[in-house]
Amino acid sequence: MTDVMVSLRDDMERFLAEFSGRKVLLIPNEGNGGDCLILASTIAAMSKASIDVQVVDDGADFKNQTVFLGGGGNLVGIYGGMRRSIKACRDQAARIVLLPHTVRANEKLLKSLDGRTTIWCRDKRSFDHVSHTNPKIDCRLTHDMAFHCDVEDFLSDPEFNALGSPLLDASLRRAGVSLDQLSRLPLVRFMRTDKESAASRMDSDLDVSKVFTGVADVETSKLRAWCFLKTISAARQVTTDRLHVAIACALLRKECELVDNSYSKNREIYAFSLERFPSISFWRTAGPKIADRPSGKKPLLARLDKYRRRLTRYCALADAQSASA
Repeated sequence: MTDVMVSLRDDMERFLAEFSGRKVLLIPNEGNGGDCLILASTIAAMSKASIDVQVVDDGADFKNQTVFLGGGGNLVGIYGGMRRSIKACRDQAARIVLLPHTVRANEKLLKSLDGRTTIWCRDKRSFDHVSHTNPKIDCRLTHDMAFHCDVEDFLSDPEFNALGSPLLDASLRRAGVSLDQLSRLPLVRFMRTDKESAASRMDSDLDVSKVFTGVADVETSKLRAWCFLKTISAARQVTTDRLHVAIACALLRKECELVDNSYSKNREIYAFSLERFPSISFWRTAGPKIADRPSGKKPLLARLDKYRRRLTRYCALADAQSASA
């Protein structure tokens, strides 16, 4: 394992070691292929820590239980799944742990939590938001759970290859593509086609996270995560606004340019985690700092200044012509 991967995993591995030999409940984050990768990686990390984990839903009996909530980007204004899961367990659970998440808004919910709650944030902006909103929460900062995937072992697993290959081929066929077609493209655009997209003018060759969507039972989610990684591994180079496509490319050491999403999740996690991977770049970065994508138009003040200068030249020319006449 590289030093980079050790540093990305270290804080969470030490934290999970505290629960070794104990039973915990895990409510996965609902979502797409990227969330399947998060769940598969979380189960692997908990197994490595010798945690007795039981995957449950919001209807489980949480009384006096230690409840882990799956990592992801679900605790933001446009989604309600993680908000519901926290509300379902907060009154009865003995301990609540939210695995690495992007957090926006949700001030009322955050203020309702107490010292039983640990929230792991996967970017500095989320950490500052949670810490400022409710200092009683044990708020910590670490990297996305998908970095706990041992990708080479996962992709070479004989059982996943036997069970996943038919699912992979059938799913891609329904989407109108194949691994062979994707492998022939010089650049594959794995762009999202949902409400998080901030690049609506950019075409998508395949929304791979959507093709393998749906966090279900653990084994099915692992198969979908395998298909997700296998599809990305076929590309030569990648452009994407799907965070976990970029994380998969980092794990696979594949060249990838990451475009921001609608609420700057990608930008923040690139700065905190992905910038350390030479194969991953942010959309048209300027030096070491993350730059905004260049606008198609000049800023309003610049356009007004240009108009003012044109008007001044026109007036001077008109005055000169009038004087000569």
